[in-house]
Amino acid sequence: MRDGAGEPSPPESLSALIGDLGGRPLPEGRLGRLQGRALAMAERLTTLGPVGPVAEVGWRLFRRDQSIAGSVMASALAYRLFIWMLPLALLLVAALRPLTDATDADPADYAENAGLPSYVAESVGEATAGLTPLGLVAVLVSTSVVLLYETYVLLRALRAVSAFSWGVPVRSLRHPVPGTLTLLGLLVGLIAVGALTGRIADVAGGLPLGWILAIVSLLSAPVLFVLMFVLVLPDGADRWTAHLPGAALFYVMVAAIHLFNALILYPWVGHKEATYGVLGVAAGIMLSLFVTSRALVVATALNAVLQDDRRAAAATRP
Repeated sequence: MRDGAGEPSPPESLSALIGDLGGRPLPEGRLGRLQGRALAMAERLTTLGPVGPVAEVGWRLFRRDQSIAGSVMASALAYRLFIWMLPLALLLVAALRPLTDATDADPADYAENAGLPSYVAESVGEATAGLTPLGLVAVLVSTSVVLLYETYVLLRALRAVSAFSWGVPVRSLRHPVPGTLTLLGLLVGLIAVGALTGRIADVAGGLPLGWILAIVSLLSAPVLFVLMFVLVLPDGADRWTAHLPGAALFYVMVAAIHLFNALILYPWVGHKEATYGVLGVAAGIMLSLFVTSRALVVATALNAVLQDDRRAAAATRP
């Protein structure tokens, strides 16, 4: 099969791809034998009971992700999330400054307990130190405006990602103010869930019970995933339950990311902070935001692929 430019188009299914590769002459020697055994094993696995349909969905998901440039969109989302996080942290620290000044506490600790990365909280905490009451008011007002604007920009980016993943037109937002406030509430809720996760792990007394309870508390993440798509993002779903498979995948990926951050990334960033300074800290935060955004893009594309499969199956019914 060839596309409009005369070039061979990729196979429409994984079985067709394996059949196409199997029909080609194999190179001689050990490499050819290894390739032949790999193709034979792939053919057996893709025809073995329920593995075949799952493999086909995975193949179509891979192709969908390639066609929408999933890594590029995840990078854009990670950047927008990072920019959005800065005014949120500054607003929280500035709002808590009068309380912490009266108790000689560090407002960065409160911001960190609220679920923000400790390095972001410490940076903005230092920026607000020594402000006069009038300066605090100016910071609160200006930061609130910036936060709302960055939330609106993030909403537009999320809407574009959702539209591209679902293959629907990117339309302008009819009611930007309610949509922006809704997204802000959902994101703040997600951050609160992250803070609750850490608190549960601390109260439970560490591994393994603490981490089990922490992972269970992350069940709020798929709930927020579904609400975000139902309330503010465009999609091609025919019912809200079409978002559940992607929400389940998003939960699994977010739980894995949370464990990676807690056990590997954040300790490594803390260890390397003296060596790489603020650039190393920013790189660690951006990596965490990128893999989270990647999970969001993949989960959205999965829902779109499964929706296409349901429609194709319905069209073939008599």
